[in-house]
Amino acid sequence: MTHDADLKGLAVSTASADALAAYERGVDLFLRWRSGALEALDTAGQHDPSFALAHCTRAYVAWRMGRFDVATAAAQQALARGSAAHDEREHAHVKAVGALQRGDAIAAHDGLRQLAARYPTDRIAVRLAGLNCITQGDYRGGIDIARRSLEADPGEPQYQTMLGFFLEQSGYNDEGLEMSSRSLAQDPTNLYTYHAVGHAYQARGDYGRALETFERAASLERYPHVLWHLAEAHALLGHVRMTREYWGSVTPALPLYERIELQWRLEMLRHAPTDPAIWQDLARQADRVLEHADFQTVWMHHWVGLAFARAGQWDKARRQVEWLRRLPEGRPGGYWSSLGASLLEGELALIDGDPAKAVQLMAPAVEQIHTMGGGSREQKDIFRDVFLELHRRLGHVEQVIELAQQRLLANPHHVQSLAALAWAYERRGDAALQRQACRQLVLRAEEVDLAPDAPELLAARHTLQVAA
Repeated sequence: MTHDADLKGLAVSTASADALAAYERGVDLFLRWRSGALEALDTAGQHDPSFALAHCTRAYVAWRMGRFDVATAAAQQALARGSAAHDEREHAHVKAVGALQRGDAIAAHDGLRQLAARYPTDRIAVRLAGLNCITQGDYRGGIDIARRSLEADPGEPQYQTMLGFFLEQSGYNDEGLEMSSRSLAQDPTNLYTYHAVGHAYQARGDYGRALETFERAASLERYPHVLWHLAEAHALLGHVRMTREYWGSVTPALPLYERIELQWRLEMLRHAPTDPAIWQDLARQADRVLEHADFQTVWMHHWVGLAFARAGQWDKARRQVEWLRRLPEGRPGGYWSSLGASLLEGELALIDGDPAKAVQLMAPAVEQIHTMGGGSREQKDIFRDVFLELHRRLGHVEQVIELAQQRLLANPHHVQSLAALAWAYERRGDAALQRQACRQLVLRAEEVDLAPDAPELLAARHTLQVAA
């Protein structure tokens, strides 16, 4: 057995130059969110069937893509070929894959995090450890991993992007955008980096640049999560037709949890009519997804629970709450065994027609939303937006003002919050502040290209016309 090294100088156990080249291509495509990674890694395994690390990496990628048949087959090959690996790092990867294969995600992610700490230039371990930081809500941990890797490999765009993303997720928007933009300048074909830049723009409410960034990424390749970002931005701006076009994409299709979230946003916050058959179809898809329940993310389990409730399948919805309750407590489970489970219970109460109970159940999670894992800050914004809408429906003037002002500090273009302020000041009888909120809404709407027929914009203009 020849012991070669990868592009970063880490030992790999393969005698085949062709296998190593195909492996490197697969890693590169996966890291840059480009298609063909699974095929390249399969080619690596064909060139050298004993190349355990190639099988491990193929299993990781397939799991991330929801290709559980491929992941299972690749994991079995990795475990069968593990003895051919002559490097401790490769053995650790085989061990992590074994943990994933038996459904022990905690052990797998602990192993990957240890790998990332010991081998900071192990690109796959570092990326997967970073993704688990998002799952756990451990943004500080993501920053530490990225900085350690950048220290070992200065100027590497992957680690720059990772650092930029986690800085933005931690509330350091300017610093995160600067770091991610620097990375994008080095590799303008990297969809992962476009994603980080777009995140930073969206978080600060610069929707024009966010859309431009995600559209440029989609012009290179229609990566599903990039399409979701485009749909989400259009939904925020009241472009319902555009949102539905992205929602209905089939080449590629958006992941189920992203389609459920978009449908919920349109229904709850854009008051768009929904054909009940859509929720029934989403619930049927959820049934199929849960055939591999142990391999699904917390994020998926939450959103399929909501889809079940919206389709009237209450027993299934409540089972998803129970599933969340069984997660590890605290950070290892991203606080979904407590805060997240109650959040879903609140959403179920809302669907069941009890908004007061919904607010009570959702409040702890919304208050600690940046502590929770599952998704990014921008993915979790839906919970804050629905929570604000619920307080408004319940007539809670002071709570609406407090929540809206908090959102506007970070995102002065958050139109929902400006509309909520205008509503609250009107309810309080403060005509001057109501007009100011309406004036700000109209100005911000022009800056971000809010849909001209958006109800909040029409209402604000009407208020200003009457006042004049």
